[in-house]
Amino acid sequence: MTKLFEWFMAAACFLSVYFAIILRQVKHDVLEQYMLEIQLSPIFLVLIFGLYSATVVLYRTFTFNNCEEAAKELMEQIKEAKADLRRKGLVLSD
Repeated sequence: MTKLFEWFMAAACFLSVYFAIILRQVKHDVLEQYMLEIQLSPIFLVLIFGLYSATVVLYRTFTFNNCEEAAKELMEQIKEAKADLRRKGLVLSD
């Protein structure tokens, strides 16, 4: 099961329960008492998801690891490629 399918399944489950309550297919005194909160719950869920997403992106950005060894290796490969191109007659400006 892919992650996208899992999200679709969770959304389908939430929306089926949500619409059953909103369209008054399920009747209970507690549901009637908190109908405004139930009606606004999708907005709250989108806001919470947005905050979670922003937090994850910022955390992973700030804790991104530098790869010093890979950077040195890449610089060496660039120097080798430039030297090879110069030997073949290409003029490069540094």
